[in-house]
Amino acid sequence: MIARRLMIVEDEMLVQLHLERVVIEMGHEVTAKASTARQAIEEASQVAPELVLMDINLPGSRDGISAAKELRERYGCAVVFATAHADEATLMRAEAVAPAGYLVKPFTSTEVRAAVQMALARTPVKPAPRRSVRASPKHLEPFGTGTRMLVYSHDSFGMGHLQRSLKLIRAVIKRNPGTSILLVTGSPAVHRYELPEGADYVKLPSVRKIGPEAYTSRSLAMSGEGVRNLRSNLLLHIVRDYDPNVVLVDHSPAGMQGEFVPALHWLSERTGCRRILGLRDVTDDAANVRELWSKQGIYDLMQRHYDDIIVYGDRDFYDPVLEYRLQAAIGKKVQYVGFVCEAALAPSEDLRVGARKPRVAVSIGGGDGAVSMIFDYLEMIRRFGAQLDIETEILTGPLIAADDLRQVRERAEGLPVVIHEFMASTSRFFAEADLVVCTAGYNTVTQLLRHAKRALLIPRVLHRREQLVRSRRLEALGLVRCLHPTDCSPGRLFSEIRAALAEPVHRLAEARQQELLPLDGAERFAEFCSGLMVETSSKTVGE
Repeated sequence: MIARRLMIVEDEMLVQLHLERVVIEMGHEVTAKASTARQAIEEASQVAPELVLMDINLPGSRDGISAAKELRERYGCAVVFATAHADEATLMRAEAVAPAGYLVKPFTSTEVRAAVQMALARTPVKPAPRRSVRASPKHLEPFGTGTRMLVYSHDSFGMGHLQRSLKLIRAVIKRNPGTSILLVTGSPAVHRYELPEGADYVKLPSVRKIGPEAYTSRSLAMSGEGVRNLRSNLLLHIVRDYDPNVVLVDHSPAGMQGEFVPALHWLSERTGCRRILGLRDVTDDAANVRELWSKQGIYDLMQRHYDDIIVYGDRDFYDPVLEYRLQAAIGKKVQYVGFVCEAALAPSEDLRVGARKPRVAVSIGGGDGAVSMIFDYLEMIRRFGAQLDIETEILTGPLIAADDLRQVRERAEGLPVVIHEFMASTSRFFAEADLVVCTAGYNTVTQLLRHAKRALLIPRVLHRREQLVRSRRLEALGLVRCLHPTDCSPGRLFSEIRAALAEPVHRLAEARQQELLPLDGAERFAEFCSGLMVETSSKTVGE
């Protein structure tokens, strides 16, 4: 079979990628892709396609029929039209172009193969044209005033991704005034946080994680696949319209179930946008990560679509390059900036001093999962509180289910316990406690590393082992006590808390003083951005 030259003209990136995959699987070459009629005419001048798969409804002043007519006249190429629906007048205009076939959306791979095969069978083979070299002058400017940065955070579980992204945004703008940063997030709690001047956000439809790599819509009456496609299309259009100079993708290289891949393809093909992947210290158990990334093609994605990989951690604490077996070409892109934390608290008269009851702060992060830990803790207070003689404040997190929150409040009645649903920052909450009992998510751990006196970690092991890996590493360093959630019970909590409160306050304080773990990740990331030279684009203020 002779490989033939095809061009795809389609403004929906998911459809464009589907068509491209089928054509390549057939052994043909996709020599150009376009999303508008004007772009299609420009691209065709370089590649002279033999067959064009053309969407009829395109954005802009010209539709696919108009573009197809011009392409047929200039290059004699065959055209297969794709459309979801068309009125009689439109179909008559399309017939005037003498198309080689039609595809009716939604179409299957089998239908695409049949239409392409039939169209090419009627089209004589033409030699490839000699390509001219198009001038594409690049103008580079230092990162800063006028730079448009986009931060994508999929936010399907907990609050850690959102809070880390917000810390990075604040640090970047503080160091680089005049930078514009658009946060694109799926967090249902983003509206509770204040953004600095120069930053704004777009809220994606929220999803809830229900299993490993399995999600469902948090609020909408949509299937998991439906809300994923909706989010993916929104992401692509946001990236196109905002036209960023720099993109930072948080944690997930492809986005939730690959939802950011179409946007990555678009960025790779049309711009010199600097693409940065930000990874937390631990993604999951190393064997699980290697298997999943191999299966999903993530290693190839990291190689092809990212210029830089920033690890929000310390190589001596946990090394993703080693643990996840990143190839040398990917490893060269990796930089470690340290843990992303809030700034240290200034001395305050509000900090609790003098004779008083020990105070315990309890947190389960954003509130998704781990509520059983709070139930066990409250039962422990009911049974053993007199022996401990402590005060407790519990932070449930804003994502806790309404029924779970009701049960927490009911079980806390009559106990020396204060319940909080939400705090914009846990800095003082942790700093004023004698002991922090919490899960081991990234944001929670960085907060206790910065502020806490003592800590008992009960890692959440739902869906991932990330928190278990992190807490075991901290325990091995002698910085925290760790209790596996399967061992958590009122009696065991009583024993662990009593032992923790009896320990001298020194481990975490000494670690901070000795800078055992770097806690200036946000500032170092902002410094990294300051050193970038970014390619300017056509969009300017006032367009």
